[in-house]
Order: sequence, then structure tokens, then C-alpha cells
Amino acid sequence: MDSKEEDNQRIEVVKEDPHLESQRLELGGNGTLCEAQAQPADSQDDPLNWPYWVKVYIAVLVSGLGFVNQMGASLINPAFVVMAQDLDITVEQASYCTTVVILFMGLFPMCVVPFSNVYGRRVLYLIFTAIAAVCQFGSGAATTYGGVLTGRVFYGIGSSIPLGLGAATICDIFPQGERGRYLGIYTLCVNNGPHLAPIIGGYIALNLSWRWCLYIPGIAQVAFLVCLAFTFPETLYSRTEHTAWNDSSFVSRLVPRGKILNRPIHPGHFLQPYRMIRFWAVSLPAIYWMTANTYGSTLFAVTGSHLARKLYHFNVAQTGLLMGLPQTIGCMIGEASAGWVSDLIINAYARRHNGYRKPEVRLVLLPGCFTLVAGLIGYGVCVDNHRPWVALAMNMGLASFGLQVGATMVYTYATDCYKPQAAEVGVVINLYKSIFAFTIGFYAVPFGEEAGYSVSFPVLGAINAVALLPLIYLWFYGETVRERQGLPHIHEDL
Repeated sequence: MDSKEEDNQRIEVVKEDPHLESQRLELGGNGTLCEAQAQPADSQDDPLNWPYWVKVYIAVLVSGLGFVNQMGASLINPAFVVMAQDLDITVEQASYCTTVVILFMGLFPMCVVPFSNVYGRRVLYLIFTAIAAVCQFGSGAATTYGGVLTGRVFYGIGSSIPLGLGAATICDIFPQGERGRYLGIYTLCVNNGPHLAPIIGGYIALNLSWRWCLYIPGIAQVAFLVCLAFTFPETLYSRTEHTAWNDSSFVSRLVPRGKILNRPIHPGHFLQPYRMIRFWAVSLPAIYWMTANTYGSTLFAVTGSHLARKLYHFNVAQTGLLMGLPQTIGCMIGEASAGWVSDLIINAYARRHNGYRKPEVRLVLLPGCFTLVAGLIGYGVCVDNHRPWVALAMNMGLASFGLQVGATMVYTYATDCYKPQAAEVGVVINLYKSIFAFTIGFYAVPFGEEAGYSVSFPVLGAINAVALLPLIYLWFYGETVRERQGLPHIHEDL
């Protein structure tokens, strides 16, 4: 029996028993089968039934860890020149200490998703946060370029977990109608880690040394490791299968239990994230987000130091402020207009449609994404016309507003479409983003210097605008597309 026939049979089951919670499905407005808002089980072990303050604390803890890990990847950026002189390497070689982190942050979560769906989220957060902290100290103490680079590779592996599993963790504990606000906070923290890093890193490098740009995030990660060990409970829960946490206290959920769900892990499970790529509601938002993140954030990081020195003769600290402050403020204003607004709109839609929350309603945020394109065009023109630094800062802030709106929209929409597969969805989005961002260092500055920044930045902005067009199609026809493609049939009980 093919997937489409199986979905049709399940539609008939839902029609006969509309209160069948174990299937976690509902009929959309046109009779299609789609993901429903998760219904809490009759147990206090279900994370959806936990006290609200506990869920908020977990969301803040995961978001904060994502922020620190992202900041730890980029804090060294303003110190590339000093680091290169100390290790007797080129500035380009020094920059690889950041790009390899970005690459492995994207690649490694694909390897751990099957474990997270059996052994749980908690153990992975603990193990890999410890790895990240150790590698920061190791890189900072290394006396050779090879030693620093090796430590940064393993730091990318260790720091990747909140980027790959953060969205899934938040989906574990919040129902669909509340998810937008906290996924927005999560993406705000993850986005602003690299934005604040140049501000802090510039002063650290200026007043201490470039090595403390590695030690300080390591210290922060040790603090988070302690918080995770003593306060972060397991959030993985099956509503149809007995788990190791059934009828357990909060404290017992902090004790290692081995498998949380008694199911095997097969080699084919490691291909499950790749199976999600075929679904348009995952791959198209991921493609858009990889261009938005790269051209709305990483591009400024790669070109900012060069341009600040060339145009304004800024020192390390001043460069950090120019690179970080406008983007941080832009993202904060963007999130103030995104997550809670998305929840408000989708809940209003549900009240008019018998409780059905159509994921495509999340795409109402699309118009705000075009400010990223406007900011890129304005920034490039200002650079070539030697405008004051304030003009560059305003355009960076405008682009960052669109960046944050896009981040919240992409994560909420894709996970709403396929909530049981939120872990796979998260790692696919992270993979696209990281691999595409890894390449920007090879062409951003050469393209701008040869063609002119008033050409290169608008061209890159146009690429981002083209990637946004398929999401406009999904806005109007996404429900039909999802019905035609069917459901993934991957651990649908989560």
C-alpha cells in the first residue's frame, strides 16, 4: 500500500472518530489530513501538562544555550588580526577557526537525531555541552594553529545540539497555539549570538587577549552544563507508548535511565532527516532561510571588519560595535513584531475554523521579510558612496528586522506542518543554513571589491528575494501541497 492510500484510510478513521487523540491528526478545511495541535495525555508526565513556569524556564535555558554556543563560535572574529600575528598565519587562515565551527554545527546534528528520539534530549545536551566547554579551553590553550583549529572542529560538534534539537525541545513542551512566541525567543537568541559576539569580542581582545575570546564562552558553557544537570528534565514523551518516565517525579526525570522509549535504532533511521527534504513545507522554507541567514547576518560579519577599517579606520572595539549593535537591535525589534503576532493570528484563525490551526497562517509574516532585501541594497549603495557609518548601521538594522521575522516564520511554519518530526525538520533547516553560510567567506569580499558593493549586495539581496517567492506560493497553496505529498510516517506518536 503506498503512502497516499494509507493517508486516505486514516482520513476515514478520523472522520469516524474525530476525538481519536492517539493519531494526533485532524482534517483541514478542504478535508486533507494534516498535523493537529498536540493534545495532552491524561498524565502529569506529559510535558504539555507541566507547570507553565517550568516550560518557560526550559525554553529560556535552551535558548540561552543556543545563544552562548553561537556567541562562542563568533567571539573570536574581531581578533583575527591579532590571532594571525600570534600564530604566524594569515588572517584568512585565522577566519577558518570560525567557518569550520559553522560547518560542523550544521552537519553533526544529522547524526544524533535518531538517538534523541530514543534516548531523549537531555543526555545529548549534557554530553555535547561538556564537549563544547572542554574544546573551548583546549583551543584557547593551544600553541599551534593546528591545535586551535582541531579544537574548533570539535567545538562545532559539541555546540551543535541546541541548534539541531532546540526547536524540537520547544515543540515537546508547548502546544501549537503557544509555539510561535517561544520559537521566536529561541531564534532571537540563536541569531543574536553572532551579532553580540563582535561587540564583546572586540573589547576582550583589546583588553585581555584573543585566547580569552575562547575561555570566556567555555566558562559560560560550564555554567549552563551545571544548570542542565540539575534543572533540565527529559522532554521526550510518547502519547501511545510506555516511556521510562511514566508516573515519575520531576527529580527522577533528571536521573539517567538509558532508553526513554523502548524501540530499536536502525541504520535507516539516520536517513530520516533526509526523507524530510522531499516535503516542500520543509525544503522551501529551509532554502529561503539559508539565504536569509547568510546574506542577512553572516555577510555583514565577513565584510564588516574589512569595510570598517577601510572606510572609517575603526579599531577592534569600534568595529565590533558597528558589526553587532545594529543587528542586535534590528533582530529584537523584528521579534517584537513576529512570534507573539504569529500566535495571535493563528489562534484567531482557529476560533473561526472550529479549532483548526492551519500552518500556512504563519506565513502572514512574509511581507516583513522583504526588509532584508531593502537593507542589503541600501547597505551596498552606502558603502560605494562612502556614506557615514550611521547609514550602514541603519541598513544593517533594517536587514536584521527582516532576518528575525523570517527566522520565526520558517521555524514555526515547518514545525507546525510536521510536529512529530520537529527534530528532523530542525536539523534540515540547520544543515542548509550552515553549509550555505560556510561558503560566503570565499566570495563576499572579492565580489564586492571587483564588482562594487552597490552591485554585489543588491545581487545577493535579489537571490534572497527569489528564494522567498516559493513561500508566497505555499502561503496560498501549501495545504494542497501537503495533502498531495502525504505524511512522513516517522514516529508520529511524539
